Formats: sequence, C-alpha cells, structure tokens
Amino acid sequence: MNRLRIYLTTTFCITWTCWWSLVLLTHTGTIAYGQPFFMVIYMTGGLGPTIAAYVAVLATPVQSPLREFHARLFRWRVAWWWYVLVLALPVALALVSLALASLIEAHPRLSTGMPVLPWYMFFALFPVMILGGGLEELGWRGVAQPETERLIARPAAAVLVGLIWAVWHLPLFFLPGAGQYGTNFFMFLLGVVGNALILAWIYGRTSSILLCIFFHASFNATAALGLGIPGGKGWLSTLNVCFGLLAGALLLAVASVKSDKAATINL
Repeated sequence: MNRLRIYLTTTFCITWTCWWSLVLLTHTGTIAYGQPFFMVIYMTGGLGPTIAAYVAVLATPVQSPLREFHARLFRWRVAWWWYVLVLALPVALALVSLALASLIEAHPRLSTGMPVLPWYMFFALFPVMILGGGLEELGWRGVAQPETERLIARPAAAVLVGLIWAVWHLPLFFLPGAGQYGTNFFMFLLGVVGNALILAWIYGRTSSILLCIFFHASFNATAALGLGIPGGKGWLSTLNVCFGLLAGALLLAVASVKSDKAATINL
C-alpha cells in the first residue's frame, strides 16, 4: 500500500468519522457548537491530515525515513522574501479582489456580515490559524502533493489534490456552527483549488512544508479579519475565486517556463 493511499485513507477515516458524527449529533439536538465535547471532536477531525501524514510516513520508511519528512517540515533556511511573500500574498489577493469588485459595483466596501477587524489583529490571529488550518499542510503538501507528482505533472497534481482537499471539508457544509455551513460548496471548491495551485508553487520552489503552513495560516487569518468578498455576493464571489485560480495558475506557469529554460541551458 503506497504512501498516498495510506494518507488519504487515514485522513478521511479520522476526519469524516469525527465531523459526520457531529453532523448527526447536532441535527438530533444531542450536542451544539461551542460545547467542550463538540470542540474536542471538531478539532480532532481538523487534525486528520496531520495525524495521517505521520501514519503514512511511518508506514513507508523504505520510501523515505521520518527524518526526511521532518527536514522538509522544518526547512526554514530560505530567502527572507519568501517569508514576506507567504504572509503578504493572501492579504494582497484579498485586497485586490475586493478593490476590483468595488470598482465594478462602485461600492466603497462590501459588507462581509461581520466587522472588519483592525489590521494588527492579524498578528494575534496568525498563530491561532496555524493550529486552525495550517497544520493540515503536513498532509496535503507534505505527502499528497509530492506523492501525486510522482504520477502526474505538478499543475495537474495540484488541481487533483485541491479537489480532494475540498471534498475532505464536505461535512462542514452540513455542520451548524462551522464557517462553511450553508455556503456554496462549488465556490468553496474553486477557492480551495486556487489555493492548492499557489501552495504547489510555494512547495515546488522551496520544498518547505513550514512555508506552506505559514501561507495557510495567513490565508485563514486574512479571512478572519473580514477582508475579501463574502460568499453570498453572487457573481462577485465567482470573481473572487477565479482571481485566486488565475494567480495560482500564472505562478505555476511562470515557474514551469523557468524550469524548462534552465533545463535547456544545462543541456
């Protein structure tokens, strides 16, 4: 059984067991969002990719040992501007998307249904979002992306991993209290694929799971600030996710062209 199959089987078993159980319990009135037991099960489900990554790596030591995985996880010796980029890119994408939508609609601000928090709250939210999403990257970029790239090219692998990643979140769309509850799954899926493209580019250029964690946490912190276009804004929401898809596709395309040129020069 290969590493990718072990990873996907384990993460879906852990997460879906936890989250679909909560869906059943909440809809029968047995438990509600925010209660201690609910939150324990909810967070355990969210750690599915993290746990599954270690299960998959430990189960396939012949392929590569745990120390190799940790070397990628804690790879911090990269150019300083990578840190700036992974922290600032989600903010920049949200602001540019919001600016374009505001120009088209001639609105100075699109209400997200919640107040926009002060900018400095980003620094308080960021470490929280490492736990609340960022640690998923141990699985999706630490295992799923490189293993899928063994089978297909990086852009196609990023799209496939993004689709699976989005489906992994599916129970949350039926779970009262979750941020995805009652929202449009298709729009969410497009947004996740866009992020998967960007994260594949970051990982492909740095081989650092740590930087992918930082990007993921920055993206979630930016959303928690209230920036960007809310999901209920119709075609503007489509514009938002398509902008993310375009950004990811362009980054991967430019990286691919540079790699081809470098390979040609070496020849």
